[in-house]
Order: sequence, then structure tokens, then C-alpha cells
Amino acid sequence: MLRSTIKAHMDDALNEGKYRFKQLQEMDDKVHWGELVALIEPYYLAANIGRDLISTESMIRIYFLQLRYKMSASEIDEALFQIDALRDFAKIKIDAGVIPHESCIDLFKQLIIDNGLKPQINNAFALQPLLENT
Repeated sequence: MLRSTIKAHMDDALNEGKYRFKQLQEMDDKVHWGELVALIEPYYLAANIGRDLISTESMIRIYFLQLRYKMSASEIDEALFQIDALRDFAKIKIDAGVIPHESCIDLFKQLIIDNGLKPQINNAFALQPLLENT
């Protein structure tokens, strides 16, 4: 009985992981990352967020993960440490020791809001369907 319960939980986790990977792959394929980087990078570089400057693209990807999974900065920070698929999507290497701290994630989100970039991002790239939970 216990063995079948554990197997059921493992199967659920595996299926959830496959579903999450499929969602992330869909977002990765549809988003024009280069255009987003060009839009946001001047603001990001000027703000000089964090000790170790994370690439603009990685920060944008983390921002999208936050929106997609409705996570706070501390939750996405923890998730990046624990979930390979999220790190891969964000193009973050854990062994390099360069996962942004929750304060950097909050500052990046605030940078987007303060510079009026959120509506431009959502409108220009029709991301709303990708960012909503389905």
C-alpha cells in the first residue's frame, strides 16, 4: 500500500514536471527574447542591480516565471534553486553560483514598473495568454 502511494506521488510529480517543461518550451518558442532585451537592457544596465550582474535575458525570463506561476521574489528565488526546468528556462547555472537574490528580482520587477515597460512588454509581444494559468 505504501509503495503504491509513493509511486503515485512520483508519477504525479513527473507528469507535472513534463507539463511545466511543455509550458516553458511554448513560452520560449513564442517570445522574441532579443527584442525584449533591446527594450529593457538600457534601463537595466543603468540601474546596476545586484553585485553580480545577471544577464538581461535571464532577468526577463525570471520575471516571466514570476508572472506565469504567480510567485513572489522569495518564492521564485527558492524555486530556481530547487527546480531544474525553471533554471534551464532562465538560463541560470547553479554551479556558477549566480542565482539572483530575491532583492534583485524585486528591483528588476520595480524597474519594469517604474519605467512603464510592463504594458509595452505585454502588448508588443501578446504574452498575456502565455502568462495566465490555464
